[in-house]
Amino acid sequence: MSTYYQPSHKMPLGGVLLTLLGGLVAAAVLAVVYIYAVWYIPIVYANFLLCAGFGLGLGLVLALLGRRGKLRSPRGMAALAVVVGLVALYLQWGVWLMLLFNSETTGTGADADTTTAFSLPLLLDILSQPGAMWAAMLDVNKTGTWSLKGSTPSGLFLGLIWVVEALIILVATYLVATSRADEPFSELADEWADEETLAHPIGYAHDAAATRTALEAGRFDEALTPHREATDLGQFAHLKLHCSPNDPTCAYLSYENVTKSLDKKGKPEQKTEAVVQYLAVSPAVVQALKARFGTAPGVGPQPTGIA
Repeated sequence: MSTYYQPSHKMPLGGVLLTLLGGLVAAAVLAVVYIYAVWYIPIVYANFLLCAGFGLGLGLVLALLGRRGKLRSPRGMAALAVVVGLVALYLQWGVWLMLLFNSETTGTGADADTTTAFSLPLLLDILSQPGAMWAAMLDVNKTGTWSLKGSTPSGLFLGLIWVVEALIILVATYLVATSRADEPFSELADEWADEETLAHPIGYAHDAAATRTALEAGRFDEALTPHREATDLGQFAHLKLHCSPNDPTCAYLSYENVTKSLDKKGKPEQKTEAVVQYLAVSPAVVQALKARFGTAPGVGPQPTGIA
């Protein structure tokens, strides 16, 4: 058996509505949290981290909802991520303008103090007028509202900053939301496959192409050897099984190279690289792999051949 899992690209209507509506609610909540954080944290460079957090959080919500809704189309999840991400951008600009229009400044110079408050009617009024909202953003762009090293970004430079922030949010949302849509799913049992990482590490695939060819040809004893390196640092691989609890025919294998080393500060770091992902295997191979590599090194009998 040498086929790989291919998503069915099915998008149940109930799952789409759940993901879309839940994503929009999450976008509204996260937009408020994000803008308030940007407004009250006076560290310009932190804005980019907050952008990433906004996008990652929104993408995570979409990924969880998509999985619950059994959306197994990467393209479909990508479309939902783009739609919800764009709405999130619109909402966060509306919240920001609401705080700006509702702000009051007392004092001057170093003694100046700006306060603002949340106003739902004002926010809804802003969001209901996209043309006026765009005009307001253009006015803000002409003068800017915050300082960077003694200067106030405006015009093209400020516009570029806004574009970068928007891209960070959209890309982070897209990447996280679509990260699990291509995982194995049993159409027969109507359920996602469970992932299990076998406890015994296997040998590092120095020739990834040769290892992939051997696995595709069913030569598991040739491609899979137990890793017996004494130290935690070095190179080894993980073997992962993706199996449906109620459909024995839904069984797939992934092979992941792992490189562990120390960074410049002497702290351990780990890099992974997929050699094989979601290779279809038989139930018999699954049981043989579990018997051979399912026990951690030093616990129980040592791995023997599959055949």
